[in-house]
Amino acid sequence: MIKKSGFAILSAVTYSVLEAIIFGYSYFIIFALILFFVLASDIIIFNKGAGRDLFRIKTERRMLNPNGRKYMKKEIELFFTNPTKKVITFHYYDTLSDVFRIDGDYDGDISLAPGERRRITYEIASIAIGKYQIGPLILFAQDPMKLCITRAIIEIIDEVKIGPSYADIHTQRSERLSNFLFTVGIHHSKKSGQGYDFYGIRQYVESDDFRYIAWNRYGAVDLDDLYIKQMEEEKQIDTYFVIDYGDGVNQGTPDGKMYDRIVSTVLNAAYAIIKNRDGVGFQIVSSDIDIFIPAQKSEEPIKKLEKIVSEIRPSGEFRMDHAADMIRKRVKKNAVVFIITPFVFPENFTAVIGKTFNTGRSTYLFILDPYDFVEKREDMIYKKLIHSSELKERRYLGSVTKFFNGIGMKAVVARDKDLLVRVMAEYRYARMLNLGS
Repeated sequence: MIKKSGFAILSAVTYSVLEAIIFGYSYFIIFALILFFVLASDIIIFNKGAGRDLFRIKTERRMLNPNGRKYMKKEIELFFTNPTKKVITFHYYDTLSDVFRIDGDYDGDISLAPGERRRITYEIASIAIGKYQIGPLILFAQDPMKLCITRAIIEIIDEVKIGPSYADIHTQRSERLSNFLFTVGIHHSKKSGQGYDFYGIRQYVESDDFRYIAWNRYGAVDLDDLYIKQMEEEKQIDTYFVIDYGDGVNQGTPDGKMYDRIVSTVLNAAYAIIKNRDGVGFQIVSSDIDIFIPAQKSEEPIKKLEKIVSEIRPSGEFRMDHAADMIRKRVKKNAVVFIITPFVFPENFTAVIGKTFNTGRSTYLFILDPYDFVEKREDMIYKKLIHSSELKERRYLGSVTKFFNGIGMKAVVARDKDLLVRVMAEYRYARMLNLGS
């Protein structure tokens, strides 16, 4: 295929030939004709030779394991074989997602002798969870005068599934953080009668079981007054995390993506909750994604979540009314629900009544501030623009928070660095009040 620059040069030479003929420049006619035939020969030889031979190159990509974890390096092998009897020189480029940090020769120039097979390797490491494609592999060659280019797109597509890194969920191993944040043993539930720990006594009423009367206090004040023992009993609750997985969370910088941070936070909180002998469940919601993992008091639902998020990417639109409807249908009434979303898609709150968003469960809404995931630059104009947009966005988030607080759903705007602390603080509060029991 002739490039635009090639067409421009050929047009100029052709015009020169015609101009020389019209005005009778005999010597210039000879020069122009020679130049024209040199350029035309270069184009013809390339398209009949190297341009056509490029499509005969045999290519192969190898990857030992399509599954991996974030930040874990994965080696990719490329093999090029020249089956012709000519030397073929070309440039190759393996198409990769912007979430990959690349080390090695994923693109470059290569010259293959007749019958030669060449192996090239490079390594990738993802900065985000999810399923990503590697490929297609693109080859292209140019003629010596750079007038033509031939591109061969090799439709070799491989998929890699990236799960959360061990570093992201390291806090489940940390006893220090567990003792500080995750509040093991904060179950509080008063029950008259048999229980685990003695809490106190109160005056007996007719509905109490007489087996739990504190006989040693009989007649302590009046001659015939009775008292009943109060005990503290541990109860477990189920905690559900509802995760916005729409296009709104598919934002971030080369250092991190919003959906990745949300999942990492949820995993850390989930490990802490099951350590506190409570159940955890998950719901991943958007207009394109609907995944529900029932709560259990074990690591099984967490492992399911890790596997699922390595096989999907955020897509679709998140709607709060749809998420509330799914919660009402699937989540038990004696559960605590944490919803995490950046609320990128504004909803017309005046068009719907508060009951539309009522889940009927103890629900907490965490609205993630998106400006923690905006690229930082030193350009003053860019900073001013981002600052203005940030102020406008935070006014919007403040209005959303006020609306949900007004209909009885506790809502807060959380930053990236304090999201885990806020989630665990609300879990502690809900646990102490026995909201899910």
